[in-house]
Amino acid sequence: MSKPLAGDGALAPSVFDEKRRVSRVRRAYSICMPELPEVESTVRYLRQRVEGLAIQGCSVLWKRTLSSVSVGEELLKGKRIAAVTRRGKYIRIDLAALKGAQVTHHLFFHLRMSGSLEVVPSAEAIARHDRLILNFSNGKDLRFNDPRKFGRAYLVDDPNAVVGDLGVEPLSRGFTAGKLGDLLALRSGAIKPVLLNQRIISGLGNIYVDEALWRARIHPLVRAEDLEERAVHALYKSIRHVLKEAIRLQGTDSGDGVVNYGSYRPRVCGREGKPCKRCRTVIERSVVGQRGTHTCKNCQQRGPRRVRSTVGRT
Repeated sequence: MSKPLAGDGALAPSVFDEKRRVSRVRRAYSICMPELPEVESTVRYLRQRVEGLAIQGCSVLWKRTLSSVSVGEELLKGKRIAAVTRRGKYIRIDLAALKGAQVTHHLFFHLRMSGSLEVVPSAEAIARHDRLILNFSNGKDLRFNDPRKFGRAYLVDDPNAVVGDLGVEPLSRGFTAGKLGDLLALRSGAIKPVLLNQRIISGLGNIYVDEALWRARIHPLVRAEDLEERAVHALYKSIRHVLKEAIRLQGTDSGDGVVNYGSYRPRVCGREGKPCKRCRTVIERSVVGQRGTHTCKNCQQRGPRRVRSTVGRT
């Protein structure tokens, strides 16, 4: 679970460390799994609270939570949390010996549809959907809660066993407009499924792909290989803008308990039947690549005129 942050170097006010709450908000995009901004918000929450802590024990309350590719969970005991980072939609926890700097293992979490991570006092009662618990030497626990049981944890000695096939990070220095153009030129088919392919660009999901395409005025069915240079540059800027804004606002609260304090409000995703925030045309919902897709038929026309357009104002 992501909590509001006071900044990279300071803990958020204690009021935000209250027990997990269940949001009553149910929106059209609530079936989407956490994407890069929600995962990054969770990483920042965890980084402030667990880095440097020693693991005294581990309980796997639902065996399938720990993936079959994992080594034995008994290896977690006696390890120290060396770092908490993100790769794509995965939370990566590097583990080292209590005395020593060398990282020996890596614990990954993929939240999937309803997974969340929270640091709580060890004395707190185990919640109904807690699936995996790490006990720390300071009297706190890291608890992985997952009502739908789709989330997974991976304990490996080689991170490539989990994230080796992921594509470029969209907020990294290696992701440029030229890089995006090269990636799209090698693909055929509608642009939206290409952007959702984690082997091409890691971390993008349904919400933020819809948002980026709307901001760039690109229809989700435009063929990836047909995008002209101007459109590729617009899409590049839109992807980075949308992700940075969503991270700053700690993601989207979809009402599923994953990110209860996210304040990003999608401008197109989940707004079927409502007026476009740019031109007031009614937002339409369709299915592209088996994913619910939200589009403004005026701002995002399929013809070449829109393919060549620049980033629209929001």
